[in-house]
Amino acid sequence: MSVIRSFKGAMVLAASMILTGTALASDNPLLEKYRTEGAKVAIAGYAPYGYKQADGSFTGEQVEIVKHVLGQMGVSKLEFIAMDFGAIIPSLVAGRADLGAAGIYVRPKRCEQVLFAEPTWGQGAAYLVKKGNPKGLHTFTDIAKTDGVKLAVLAGGTEETLAKKDGVPEDKLLKVGDKAAGISAVMSGRADGFALSAFAINDIVRTAGDLIGMESSGSITEIAGENYQGHGSIAFPKGTGDELKANMAFRDAFQATLAKYVASGDYAKMASAWGFGPKDAPTKSMKELCGSGL
Repeated sequence: MSVIRSFKGAMVLAASMILTGTALASDNPLLEKYRTEGAKVAIAGYAPYGYKQADGSFTGEQVEIVKHVLGQMGVSKLEFIAMDFGAIIPSLVAGRADLGAAGIYVRPKRCEQVLFAEPTWGQGAAYLVKKGNPKGLHTFTDIAKTDGVKLAVLAGGTEETLAKKDGVPEDKLLKVGDKAAGISAVMSGRADGFALSAFAINDIVRTAGDLIGMESSGSITEIAGENYQGHGSIAFPKGTGDELKANMAFRDAFQATLAKYVASGDYAKMASAWGFGPKDAPTKSMKELCGSGL
């Protein structure tokens, strides 16, 4: 089966994106603004979503989406701003960033604060542990039931919510600001695991696992007895009144262009460089995700 055909699930969602994303530039003041002034894109600074390379350029699955889509929309000047994950949505709300490209999961509470495009993938969670997984930790319930263990999580990240929902008490969580701090916590023994998306953990193991003596706990796809799959997407400011109308017009135009990118098969080819494949195609729409679940 070809890569293009394998992303059939993503293309089904893309069809709905095209139908809703019909904003024209003449009715889109933010698009005109970004074409003239450029756009500010908030990232969390880690693979596979968005990070700075040795040559100073930025890349990652989410960054490449933004580059391609905004390029197609005529926005050529982009400023990527790395920050703690937990600061991205507040930065969008405060107007310090125009887009968030950090694999942000679409969740109801977040939908109250920001707008989202349709997700381009869905996945489980995982955590980073020392080689051999000496304490036998594979799920959040293992953390909850095992005495004397601590789990590092990104402050404000989905994994913090998942851990608590699966019974992990507050005193077993070590909240960190970024990926480097989480890895350091496990290496130093201050934490027994570091929870992130399965994609992010797999990327750490693939690129540096042997060097730092780490491995993955394995994908976590059940939370509190329910099947779990987090869906990541590009986020935008929301606002109210005329501001909301302008933000929605830009989001819809972005969404329409993203739909064409996904339907062409070019998105799948790009994303495969970071390990995204057919099994990771989204199974829910943005509207469904904003209405229910974690």
